[in-house]
Amino acid sequence: LEHRLDEFERHDLGLVDYLHCEAIGEPGERTFNITARSERGEAVVWMEKEQLFQVGISIRQFLVTRESTPDPAPFDVPAIDSPVPVHVEFKTGEMSLRHDPASDVFALVASDIPREDSADGPLAQITIHFRREQAKQIADLSVEIVAAGRKPCPLCEAPLTPGKSHFCVKVNGYNPVDDLMGNDRS
Repeated sequence: LEHRLDEFERHDLGLVDYLHCEAIGEPGERTFNITARSERGEAVVWMEKEQLFQVGISIRQFLVTRESTPDPAPFDVPAIDSPVPVHVEFKTGEMSLRHDPASDVFALVASDIPREDSADGPLAQITIHFRREQAKQIADLSVEIVAAGRKPCPLCEAPLTPGKSHFCVKVNGYNPVDDLMGNDRS
């Protein structure tokens, strides 16, 4: 499916007062999202674990490479087309990060994944603006959430699932003598 950018229903939450990320489910079966709220509405953007990790790492890089403005200008809130509050929820395919050095405000832009059933409605795109302190918090939380998953195999770094055998490529298969999960086999 090929979609042009003008086929996106664009929303801008403006400067958000709530920005949070979370994992739902048990390790190995978790789903991840970022939730943002402002006076303009709410957005829940679902994503893969690797995407959440990249958001955290990218924000950390932005924080290090873009200095804080000592006296930031007021944030110029983008105009909105409709006074109706935004309520969007979708799984993202593409995301980008921006920084406005004058106001020291960051922006995360997330776009919906084109689906075969997209004839049911337009694809969504949401822009979430947040301040430096929120950027630090969401970066740290996203990395912490991703790290709270299954422990990696110390040899091949593949995730280990409790109660299941692990086929480790580094030792050409699972070694039943060494329990990499640390369980007592006696």
